[in-house]
Amino acid sequence: HYYITNNLRYPSIRMFYQISRKIMAQRLCAYQFARLLSNSQNIPQLMEKFKPLITDKLVHETGVSAVLKLSDSAWTLDLRDEGTIKEGADETADVTLGMDNDVFFKLIDGSTSTAAAYMSGQLKLEGNIMQAMKLSALFKNMQGAISEEAK
Repeated sequence: HYYITNNLRYPSIRMFYQISRKIMAQRLCAYQFARLLSNSQNIPQLMEKFKPLITDKLVHETGVSAVLKLSDSAWTLDLRDEGTIKEGADETADVTLGMDNDVFFKLIDGSTSTAAAYMSGQLKLEGNIMQAMKLSALFKNMQGAISEEAK
């Protein structure tokens, strides 16, 4: 800590220090916001916030219908036809992602990725893994929405 504060007179070190503090503050705000919403009764409220994130462009680029089976609820993310998020499991979905609520919040607050969650066994997958990986763009958009909300 002494080295950094003592060398803040150098513009490049000062800029790096300021940028890294800002990034950490934003990450912490997003993490705290996700944890605040992490109880199951707030999941419908959170999904409502995510509905505007499903754009025609995202639907066109992704083309996947997925079911998120969380600890005590299921949600269908239709990025294939309609571009909607709705409660309940659609049996015709391309992939099903099963996870605890906590893992879902880690995905949307950026503290883990779909690949890392899958490899660690926290994310159960039914269906084509390549289709499931296409959902990472949506999770990144969710991270951005949480960051904006936390500000």
